[in-house]
Amino acid sequence: MHTDVNALFANLWQDYVAVTPSAKKVHQLLGSSQQDDVINDHIALRTFNLDKVSLNKLAAHFLALGYEECGEYHFEAKKLYAKHFEHPDRNQPKVFISELLLDKCSAFLRDTITELVAQIPEEAVTADNFLYSGAHWQVSQATYEKLLAESEYAAWVAAWGYRANHFTVSVNELASFDSLQQVNTELKQAGFLLNTSGGEIKGTPEVYLEQSS
Repeated sequence: MHTDVNALFANLWQDYVAVTPSAKKVHQLLGSSQQDDVINDHIALRTFNLDKVSLNKLAAHFLALGYEECGEYHFEAKKLYAKHFEHPDRNQPKVFISELLLDKCSAFLRDTITELVAQIPEEAVTADNFLYSGAHWQVSQATYEKLLAESEYAAWVAAWGYRANHFTVSVNELASFDSLQQVNTELKQAGFLLNTSGGEIKGTPEVYLEQSS
């Protein structure tokens, strides 16, 4: 496991932009660099409730770097259990880790994921690079589509493996913008499409959370 929290996030970020190059363009648009006025609010990681790769196994990488568990969540409809972690240094991103509860899924999904995870060497899970190591298996298009029909979550991990599902920008920490509306306008003018399902901005100031994606 990493002994330097900044090194871990630098590697997570480099892996993320390698497969999501638009994220780097967003950072370049909103600030001069990730280390300057673009602060990551949180990252999200996905896994399954199998002992080898459980939520707690992923969390161990962050707990070893000073992170503390700060909350747990149950998403019954999506069959997920999650926790979030925070670092004493508030400039470090919050970390959300979720796991799909395989016992609540179909036998096909459960057996398929169990077979994929069985291909991960035990020692890989504690290696420095595990959280950005990608897929340790091959999955066919037909299997992917069958997983997708039941669970987008399972299909995503089957396709992408172990890496950050998303990074976020803390708008409050942007030096050149005063509101989320300004950020959205800048992104749209640059040609980025925003998710308008449920409204371009989700949440309200009254609940202390507004976000766009």
